[in-house]
Amino acid sequence: MAEPQTSQGSTTQAHGTTRVGMSLQRDYVTVVGASHSTFMENIRGQMGNKMRFINQGIRQLHKYPGGKPDFSVQRVFLIFVDDYERGLLDEVKKIVEGRYGAQYREYDNISQMVDFILTRQRRGREICQLDFFSHGVVGSIELGYELDKRDSYRLRDAQARRLVPEAFAYDAKIFSYACRTGLGIDAHLEVAEGEDPQYERSLAQILANAAGTEVRAYPRRSNYDQTYGNAQDRAQQVTAQNKVAADDRAERAYQVRLSGYRKRLNEYRKEKDDPAAGLPNESEPRRPTPSANDYERDLARHANSRKKYETTLGYPLDAEGAVRDVRSGDTPRGLPDGLRSYLPL
Repeated sequence: MAEPQTSQGSTTQAHGTTRVGMSLQRDYVTVVGASHSTFMENIRGQMGNKMRFINQGIRQLHKYPGGKPDFSVQRVFLIFVDDYERGLLDEVKKIVEGRYGAQYREYDNISQMVDFILTRQRRGREICQLDFFSHGVVGSIELGYELDKRDSYRLRDAQARRLVPEAFAYDAKIFSYACRTGLGIDAHLEVAEGEDPQYERSLAQILANAAGTEVRAYPRRSNYDQTYGNAQDRAQQVTAQNKVAADDRAERAYQVRLSGYRKRLNEYRKEKDDPAAGLPNESEPRRPTPSANDYERDLARHANSRKKYETTLGYPLDAEGAVRDVRSGDTPRGLPDGLRSYLPL
């Protein structure tokens, strides 16, 4: 972290200006946890939950500033690989690198991720934003929840305290979309009125203190239920796909008519030796007005991408990313809704 420096000049101490040194090499980093499937999900072939962290991570790449050819700004996608099939990981890599121009890295223990963060300063880089998409429990971000490697994938206070402010930009932010990262007591269903949530003991606060930057995290559980859209999105999906398909057919038919018209027009002008002549009794065909709006086209792109990869891979991978963001869950009751801010103490 570049430390702010006060410059006095001719001003008083009370009115000094602050100059913040900024690195030219800036990283925006998404961390995607491994995801287990339940026995029944495997039996039924329901892989939606399996893909929620990956799809949310891809959505986050959309939100970051675009990468620069000279790597002065760089998007990074880190994924913990346990229980993800090789073919799936290969396709995710193609999307991340090919479509988004982001750096793709696979990790198999938490130390590798911590080392990545710690090497930012040595490489002349700093992290501007760090986002975690995974399971979580009070006191840890579970990047391998219920999997064989869960112990070596777990981000707890020991790993959090290894972080250093020098790895982060002065205005950096860390976001945890794991459950209860912002809670300091092991509450499950409810925090009673007057009971202290002990936010100062939470993993979010430990991260903020170590990294010297703001952390935003849920005191409640997090909810990934809108990764594939809310109720309205799901209800409109088929209609949107049908409209977009009809628009595509109409556009193709229009291009055929236009090509034929232009060919006849060119032949007629040559025949008349008049470059401005127009075909008698025939005018240029009009492009059809699309029936689908922007919202419907966006829904269709998401749905078509998932259908493509579900057919080829068996997983609803979405090259467009999740349809909607992670949101706050309902429990423990008695805690604030949404992300809470934790500032370094």
